[in-house]
Amino acid sequence: MKSKRVIFHIDMNNFYASVECKLNPNLKNYAVAVAGDPNKRTGIILAKNYLAKAYGVKTGEAIWEAKQKCPTLITVAPHFDKYYEISEQAHKIYYQYTDLIEPFGIDECWLDVTDSLKLFNSTPMELAKTIQDRIFDELGLTVSIGVSWAKTLAKLGSDMRKPRGLTEINEDNYIETIKKLKIEDMIMIGKHTAKKLHLMNIYSLYDLYLMDPKILKHHFGIVGLYLHNAVSGIDDDRLISPKDEDTKSVGNGATAVHDMTTLEEIKDFIRDLSVKIARRLRQHKFYAKTIHLSIKFADFTYLSAQNTMDHYFSNEQDIYNYAYEIFYHLAGEKFAPVRALRICTSNLISKDEECQMNLFSNIKNENLCSAIDNLREKFGDNIINLAKDYKV
Repeated sequence: MKSKRVIFHIDMNNFYASVECKLNPNLKNYAVAVAGDPNKRTGIILAKNYLAKAYGVKTGEAIWEAKQKCPTLITVAPHFDKYYEISEQAHKIYYQYTDLIEPFGIDECWLDVTDSLKLFNSTPMELAKTIQDRIFDELGLTVSIGVSWAKTLAKLGSDMRKPRGLTEINEDNYIETIKKLKIEDMIMIGKHTAKKLHLMNIYSLYDLYLMDPKILKHHFGIVGLYLHNAVSGIDDDRLISPKDEDTKSVGNGATAVHDMTTLEEIKDFIRDLSVKIARRLRQHKFYAKTIHLSIKFADFTYLSAQNTMDHYFSNEQDIYNYAYEIFYHLAGEKFAPVRALRICTSNLISKDEECQMNLFSNIKNENLCSAIDNLREKFGDNIINLAKDYKV
């Protein structure tokens, strides 16, 4: 491999529907979809099994639309408590092989098993097969596992063969693999970004790989560089585990009261999260260099990306700018309804240490931010906010 790291991406196949079939084995041979109440905002298809997928049933569509495609479709209400319970059981198995685990939603996660291979006297694919078999034998569920040296490439691998697939993307097959994959196959490329890339005659991941990073930066800003690094397998960031998030990163996320459908709603939401994160950074006397944004849509699908700057930051305007830029390039102007957002800052450094600050950050700005924090503590968070017409 191109580096010493060995990263697994594990995806529990059709997780919600698979759990429902496990809870009720009589459903196993039928087209099944997990769905909400048609009379409420959750009256959509949340998940489906492969038999339902064969009829063209799609996650996120209305129940009545799905049943027009598949009249025999059986819909069941979600049992989220069971999903979390089984997800935790799967994670207990993963933790027997490594403590470097980064969840990506309830049914996916990355594992860094670099130091585990010698311990278990296994090759990467042998260890992946062991984990895959244990999940099936102990939980009765199937998983697909991608093996590579970087998170994005491992995720591409797990998506290539389902159900119960094992795919390794290594230095020998890397180029041939990305030649076969569309840009839409990469995790952080949404419809808006894909459309812009198509206008640049970039259709395959190999086209993206060959593109000059400077041109990508011109069109997409820092997100363009991140996309090029991701498809090139340039990824030295450590996995962010929930166990060490409080000390290794500062973040905040929330679920909206109702699904967000406009950019103004998204901007307001990001502003609120940015204010909270900036305050926590200042309270702990930290500067950050990396920002990560994850989007949870109404159909429970996810998109996420992160960017590492060439300077450190701690103020809410920078956090807002960087987070909104990621959102815009992931989802675009016309996006599917958004249920939740999370922003996380990492690569932290103490303010007592030497660091290169954003050229626009100075002592006056630091003092202003501290004064604003004091006002909010006395009079509430809404006493002062980022300007509504603030442009990124």
